[in-house]
Amino acid sequence: MTRQTLRRPAWKDIQMTSRPVARRGVFLGAGTLLASGLLAACASEPETPPAPPEGPAAGEPTPVNTAEQFTTSVSEVNAAVVAADKARDVKKLAPRVSGSATDFRKAAYAMIDEAEEWATFLSVPSDTLKVPMTTVTTEFPRMAIALVEDSAEDGVPFFMALQQADAQSPYTSWGWAQQAVGIEMPSVPNEVVGAEKVALDAEDLVMAPAAALELYAAVLTDGDRANPDGLLAADPFQTERHKQIQTERTELNGGVEKDEAATIRETYAVKEEEFVGLRTDDGGAIVIGTLLSTRTVSIKDGATMRYGDDNLYTKVIGKKEFTKEYIRKYGAHVALFIPAKDSGEPIQPIAATLTTLGASGE
Repeated sequence: MTRQTLRRPAWKDIQMTSRPVARRGVFLGAGTLLASGLLAACASEPETPPAPPEGPAAGEPTPVNTAEQFTTSVSEVNAAVVAADKARDVKKLAPRVSGSATDFRKAAYAMIDEAEEWATFLSVPSDTLKVPMTTVTTEFPRMAIALVEDSAEDGVPFFMALQQADAQSPYTSWGWAQQAVGIEMPSVPNEVVGAEKVALDAEDLVMAPAAALELYAAVLTDGDRANPDGLLAADPFQTERHKQIQTERTELNGGVEKDEAATIRETYAVKEEEFVGLRTDDGGAIVIGTLLSTRTVSIKDGATMRYGDDNLYTKVIGKKEFTKEYIRKYGAHVALFIPAKDSGEPIQPIAATLTTLGASGE
């Protein structure tokens, strides 16, 4: 297998690094259609085109969007994000970017105003569509997922959540989660077939999507004790966040007993208003949701935490010493693969994008 050079995922802490691993899994299905179309356009002599992929039989539900429509939506989301980032103006995100993606950008711009270095941590999906995953459901609001290239060279693709409120409204994106490397990806329905919409309370999966997102938030908060039955598999985002907590705990209490000088805890909660879920080939589902978290350092009486001049969080706060608490807030878009109920497989987180929303302390 050829090893890729991968850009550091946006969810990694600014002071942490780790060696990237080669991506093993890929999406199946519609990606081959896009490639064959490009090759045909470059042929010097016309050839008999291959038989098109088999679509749904007459009377079966059909996809409500084409690959061309997906490409337009993705490119317009990219254009809005690029324009807003250049101007540091969230108004330029409308109407293609909405919800928490807008809220996260607004908070990120405020961070950048205090320390320009924060601009390097903004994640920007490109205008290049890899795989479209459209619903066959005609009712509104409509859901869709697009696998989109990263705008950074040698970057990792994003799962982009798309939603259309009504027939007169464009598709908007409220978030994008960057694909985890080293995790097998599920196979998705071909674009000419389309995917079934999955509800938050779907009962034919190993766990309903709403409960699965709550479980992921609980495991990110409390680790394995929140997952005693092993219903949720490990993933790079979870591993890295827990590693950061333990490393910071050790540094805070250097030279003293554990937690004698300060304690640290990060708690996660699901933003219930944002959700997209579509069926995979094997009867499982890919779901995307939004998490909010707060990481709090509680400083014991008589102790003082001091940070260096290069700490980007303290540049935002405007002070480097704390005697009571030190708080950082984050927002994350995450994607999970939830297997079919009788599969016997655990839920697998497959993507995450983290945005720092603010910092405070006293």
